[in-house]
Amino acid sequence: MNQKIKYAALGIALACTGWTGASAEQVYELNPITVTAQRYEKKDVDVPATTQTFTEKDIAATGADNMSVALGYLDGVVTSGMGPNGASNSSMTSKIVMRGVENGTVVMVNGTPINWRNLYNLENIPTSAVSRVEVVHGGGAVMYGSQATGGVINIITKKKLDNQVEAGWGNRGRQSYKVSANAGRFSFAYDYNKWGTIDKVSDYNTKVTTKKDGKTVTLFPVHMQQKFRGSEKNNFNAMYQFNDKLDLLYNHNESTNRWSYKYSGIPEGNKYAGLNGQTRYKTKFERDGDFIQLNLHDMDGFSGHIFYNYNSLATHQTNFYSSTASPYKPDNPKYRSYSKEKNKTYGYDFQKVWDQKDKQTFLLGTSLVREEYKNHDPGATSALDREISEGRNIYAAFGSWNRNITPKDTFTLSGRGTWTTGGKKQYHNFSTQAQYLHKLNNNQSIYAGFGQSFVLPTLRQLHSRFDISSPDRIIGNPDLKPQKGTHYEMGWKMETEHRQYKAALFTERIKDDISFSKQTGQDYWDTVNEDFKNKGLELTVKGQEKNGFGWHAGFTYQNPKTKEKSQKKTAKTYWDRHYGRILLNGGVDYTKNKWETALNFSYLADRVMTPTSAHSYDTKPYLLTSFFAKYSPNKSDDIILTVDNILNREDVTSHTSSDYYSTPTTFLLSYRHKF
Repeated sequence: MNQKIKYAALGIALACTGWTGASAEQVYELNPITVTAQRYEKKDVDVPATTQTFTEKDIAATGADNMSVALGYLDGVVTSGMGPNGASNSSMTSKIVMRGVENGTVVMVNGTPINWRNLYNLENIPTSAVSRVEVVHGGGAVMYGSQATGGVINIITKKKLDNQVEAGWGNRGRQSYKVSANAGRFSFAYDYNKWGTIDKVSDYNTKVTTKKDGKTVTLFPVHMQQKFRGSEKNNFNAMYQFNDKLDLLYNHNESTNRWSYKYSGIPEGNKYAGLNGQTRYKTKFERDGDFIQLNLHDMDGFSGHIFYNYNSLATHQTNFYSSTASPYKPDNPKYRSYSKEKNKTYGYDFQKVWDQKDKQTFLLGTSLVREEYKNHDPGATSALDREISEGRNIYAAFGSWNRNITPKDTFTLSGRGTWTTGGKKQYHNFSTQAQYLHKLNNNQSIYAGFGQSFVLPTLRQLHSRFDISSPDRIIGNPDLKPQKGTHYEMGWKMETEHRQYKAALFTERIKDDISFSKQTGQDYWDTVNEDFKNKGLELTVKGQEKNGFGWHAGFTYQNPKTKEKSQKKTAKTYWDRHYGRILLNGGVDYTKNKWETALNFSYLADRVMTPTSAHSYDTKPYLLTSFFAKYSPNKSDDIILTVDNILNREDVTSHTSSDYYSTPTTFLLSYRHKF
């Protein structure tokens, strides 16, 4: 984006924030009812945990068209980006990190976890389909099972969509087209999104080596650069509401991302200097998924869902040079490689709530998840490695007892038993949680809680095998232990008519955290266990003024660290830092007659990069920014401008040794018509 457009966007923001007055029809919601934290409805101030509700208005104010970007502006979360607009790079997906736990966030859609082997593709969930998001910070495994060691994000979709069409165009090849409609109980939507090329997405320094007389010899130092060669996404949603108690959701999504890696920085005079600017290899990742969910809502305290979740990832790679810089010819078997991974989960989750009003509440539930993992790698030299197919069943029984000890004091005790069958290795676990809340008055409370969490190793972490001809470079470990964590939290909440305040102190300790380690000279990653610890402070405030202004701010201080468990010489058997200690989130929005505007930011400071086989080192802060403006000349039409990275910063949004950069300033100008 040129300077004129950048200053114009900032000018609109400043002009709008200078107005006064508010629409008489504007509705404010600062004291929401939440469901996710305890699996049944409660006022936020009565929930003994750090919670956050991201309303439809909050989501729109980020200017994002997908949930990966939108959730990056939540209070207290660190983002880990791999590409523009939340794009995935193979199985390296963009992440929402809560309380410093890298793979500890469970993402749900209407209460159903959509994680596939501890990953999720939030970039494939359009914001236009979402009604609100409920977030619970801290370990939530007792309520929602494996992986909820850092927090839970529950994306609640709309039950009925508007009749509208929308088209948008921007710089860097951006295009966006949307259509949605409803006919009584049936609604559907289709979204298409396209991006062009970004010349430099990431880079890293390394050495090209070879073996000579049994010794490793350096051929040349090199600076590898990665280019994003464009993406396309298609998303289809359909919803049918049988009645107030029963509805059906179906989603199908497809996406294609293209990348390439090239040599640069080879010193002049080196005989390999001619490789500068040459492409070593290029990749194309094709992903498609299906999600089906049948939801039953509060039928005399009984509720639940049946679900099916399928994801596939196909990797096409063209190799122009080997790892030792030898050129490949098209007739070489290693010139092209292909693999396809499939992950499937299906099952049910049902619960019954007995609410004895002011005395106590009982909840009992059960769930079953069938997991299946398949990997097809025709280029593997071993026939055993060409086809991997594993599966298992995960059963759970859970419950909670909420007792009103006095009119102001509440105690909650929860537990979950989990066990597996059908796999090569069986696991079982029982986790508990105890929480206490004291009401200072109707709008203010203090609370304290203790909980346990766990994470089962995924089928891929247990069984994946590596072949040098394959783009899949993860070695599974069948001896992996499940993660087990303990979480302590105490906090304070206060709500007024136009303000919401929250403060929390937390401590987290996880044993046998599952991670990946890449040793010096290796071209693949080992699956290993490590220990994790973190403690910190979270402060948030949200306000809505009568004159149309809204604002929110969050501050987090933490110090996440990990320590590996391995016998390898290069294992990091010491406590090493991750992410950053200081996190600031905030934003302002304003509504005036036909205008809506918003400005949001996320700032991570005192941060480090953490290589897998070397000590962490300091790096500069990142500052993510977005601007949103909507003008509605009448009830049927909207003109929308969104701008990302309005300061055009080149910040590193990854957290390991490879630098993945924030996308340069982009804008999208859209027109929407409602009919």
